[in-house]
Amino acid sequence: ALMIQNQLARFMQEDANDVFASELRKALLIRIQKGQDLFWNDFLSWFYVQQKEYSKAFVQQKAIYKRAPDSFSNIVNLAQLAMDDNDEEVAVEMLGFIIENTKDLDLQIASNTYLMEMKIKKSAPTEYEKIDAEFDELIKRFGVTPYSFPLLKLKAHFVSFNKNNPEEGKAILKNMLLMPLNQEQMAETKMELADVFLFDEKFNQALLYYSQIESDSNNNPIGQEASLKIAKTSYYKADFDWAEHQLKILKSATTQLIANDAMDLFLLLNDAKSEEDSLKVALTKFSKADFLHFQNKNDQALAAFQSILTEQKGTQLEPATLLKIAKIYEKANNSDQALTYYNLIITNHKESIYMDEACFFAGELYAKKPDIELAKASFEQVIINHQDSIYYVEAQKKYRKLRGDKDL
Repeated sequence: ALMIQNQLARFMQEDANDVFASELRKALLIRIQKGQDLFWNDFLSWFYVQQKEYSKAFVQQKAIYKRAPDSFSNIVNLAQLAMDDNDEEVAVEMLGFIIENTKDLDLQIASNTYLMEMKIKKSAPTEYEKIDAEFDELIKRFGVTPYSFPLLKLKAHFVSFNKNNPEEGKAILKNMLLMPLNQEQMAETKMELADVFLFDEKFNQALLYYSQIESDSNNNPIGQEASLKIAKTSYYKADFDWAEHQLKILKSATTQLIANDAMDLFLLLNDAKSEEDSLKVALTKFSKADFLHFQNKNDQALAAFQSILTEQKGTQLEPATLLKIAKIYEKANNSDQALTYYNLIITNHKESIYMDEACFFAGELYAKKPDIELAKASFEQVIINHQDSIYYVEAQKKYRKLRGDKDL
């Protein structure tokens, strides 16, 4: 079935008028009405996920659950997809459903962890104490064991990056390393610990842990992520030559996101190298501002990027700085300001490597407003002018949904 789904997904991407998708949906609905085979509900759920219609997929998964109550993991996966795609309302509904209906400890913990993750994302500093108390309540309920791994790891991240208490974060993570974790959990814990050391400006300790993960993991995705973080750490320290050397190796990474991140940073460093010394100085300021952003010190990062913007008018660093400022505003849920900065890239830096990202992210923000026409126009720019963008396929899907292909 997986091979067939991959082929169908390809047809759906290439089908500009959605005739194929519409026919496929009808065929699946007919199969479901005719027979009792849950396979078709699952297939229809998969179809809706392709269309980013998570609430419709959830309806199918609930129908499956009513007749096969052991099929919960599908709903967990679906909630995760909805979260990744910022469809939080549906995700919260799904997670609530799981928590209400399952006795499975792993699923209870996973669902509660995802809910906490979304709470943190939305929260203001005044709510941190309350969130911390909720963490403690959950940890008391589920215990400090390898089962509660995702919850403990999230708590460590929260106290370090949100509450600005890296010592507590390190203590939680070092305690986790003493547990009987599996290989993957061990690597993830070390990665989080390295991130906390980096947050705390203990660059060498961070590098030590990243390097351990890199050498233990024979080039699998978590190893490649560690390699990227080694490059980023060098970049934060303003050791640009070494960072660039690391990134060259990573540009062919197997996971698209890591390759893309590596490429972005590589091009930024490469551009700056080709300019005169004044840009090297500016790049050092830029990496410092970026480091503040990594530390979640968003107000300071914003001020630092704003002053770079004033000094770097018309240089290679201007569009990169505009993108960073837009991202910080977006993170702070200030979509109007974010759009202002994305639009400065779209209007004034048509040739820049950040054009596709600016159009795509602007499209997402317009769609949320909702300002359908402007959202469509933004996604259309990615589709027409940036076929090689990693956002190309996503832009197509989102464009079709906005175009009102209601049948889907």
